[in-house]
Amino acid sequence: MKLLSALTLFLTLLCIGCSRPPPEETFMKAEDALKSGNVPLAIESYAQVVSDHPSSPLAEQATFRIAAAQHNEMRNYQAAIGSYQRYVEMYPDGEKAPTALFLTGFLYNNELHKLDSAAMAYHRFLEKYPQHEMAVSAQFELDNLGKSPDELLPKPQVTEQSPPKSSSKKTAGKSGKN
Repeated sequence: MKLLSALTLFLTLLCIGCSRPPPEETFMKAEDALKSGNVPLAIESYAQVVSDHPSSPLAEQATFRIAAAQHNEMRNYQAAIGSYQRYVEMYPDGEKAPTALFLTGFLYNNELHKLDSAAMAYHRFLEKYPQHEMAVSAQFELDNLGKSPDELLPKPQVTEQSPPKSSSKKTAGKSGKN
């Protein structure tokens, strides 16, 4: 009987020590931290949702939000690329998988200027999502890798115009003062 009581007490204490907050609570903590500008705490809380509750639907959202925070708030493009890639690997059929893959190529191209990596990401996007609404943008980016915005804008057509003719005749007498 004492052994059973001791075992029960041990298992109870073990469970209490291992208990984790529900994913909703940790996710809201992350959202609140992000809203208040505490990006590192937000990322840490999103990561906790993913590690503590990997099968929760919130884990998918948290994975994408980590990448978005690294991209938009922290401007840590290399970390954002890694997180977007992790999202695509973990959730290949996820709602945000096309966006994450496109943004991988976009960051490689426009922020890190790694054209080979950008091309691979855009090719992969077009292979996986040829009918996606961003497919046209991915193809445009791929076709114009390495070009500056000035090279993409149409050049204004300069036409040679003759200078305006000046009238050599004086218009005397038309002012009413004769």
